[in-house]
Amino acid sequence: MKLQQRNIYQLIDSRGSGGIETHVFLLSCWLERNGFNNEVLFLKRYADNLLAEQLSLLGLRWRYLEKPSDLLPIIKQQPSLVTTHGYKAGVLGRSLSYFAGVPVVSTFHAGDLGNGKVRIYSWLDLQTSRLANQNLSVSAEIDKRIPSPSTQVNNFVKEQPLTAKHGKQIAFVGRLSQEKGPESFARITQGISSLHGFHIYGDGPLRSKFTQYPHIKCHGLVNMDAFWKDIGLLCITSESEGLPLVALEAMSRGIPVISYAIGGLPQLITHHKNGWLISPGDEDAYQQAIAEWLLLNTTQQTTLSVAASDHIKQHYTDDVVCPRIVDIYQRALPKVNKQSPHTRHHSL
Repeated sequence: MKLQQRNIYQLIDSRGSGGIETHVFLLSCWLERNGFNNEVLFLKRYADNLLAEQLSLLGLRWRYLEKPSDLLPIIKQQPSLVTTHGYKAGVLGRSLSYFAGVPVVSTFHAGDLGNGKVRIYSWLDLQTSRLANQNLSVSAEIDKRIPSPSTQVNNFVKEQPLTAKHGKQIAFVGRLSQEKGPESFARITQGISSLHGFHIYGDGPLRSKFTQYPHIKCHGLVNMDAFWKDIGLLCITSESEGLPLVALEAMSRGIPVISYAIGGLPQLITHHKNGWLISPGDEDAYQQAIAEWLLLNTTQQTTLSVAASDHIKQHYTDDVVCPRIVDIYQRALPKVNKQSPHTRHHSL
């Protein structure tokens, strides 16, 4: 059976706006444009579901599950494919789909394993990966963690037009939590002079810390579509990452990125060609890279911007990556149709 004849369900436990939500939104948009029957299923209701709002604005299908077991009658009603995103959706979606004999594909996004309960969930997520017909990961680092066979695919963004002029802000965009390293960004920029200042876009448990850094303007959680035009340089100071969508979003717009060389970022950024890669934790070298960007003339900045944008167009847009994801979805189907529903074979 062809994938177009099945309902594709994107299962997610979403309580905010992050890389996983952006991935599911862009993938759902692409699947809809290309004639696939796609629907997003939310494991739980949370206030201010931004992903649901985005889907509704474009008339894309989604619904809440009142309880996890509600997934079973949905996927058994018609020929289906379940895809999971995030550790809770992964553990529950794979288990219930396996029980129902419905093919399931899991995408692993998280570069950080977390702490406490999150770390336990992450471990369980990895251990149950063998229940999936196919596993996908968004970086080589994540791929190595998965104990079952998996396929690495690039994260992706929608292609953006390259504008002739960019803003001059030096910015951090992301969750204000320990693993994202926003305090490293604050320390690095503390001794640098910039006419356009240093900006943080995002919210999280560390936000109160930034009252001690008056050189930084905190904008809170905002729709970045309205602010990318003001940014000239994006700084990623995370302790660990997969392949952060925020880097792709910036570079697609011609905004170069400085980042610690972690996760999939060394495959994305070529040092001094479309951005800067810094040895993890080397704040002095990071500060020097920012100073180098500030000294570039207009021609040099334009060359860097074009290189960043071109690299995304060639390797990280939805029209480049989504056909590969669909091919992997399609390859999951015969494993159920031609064999017993509980026979799992993982080779691609």
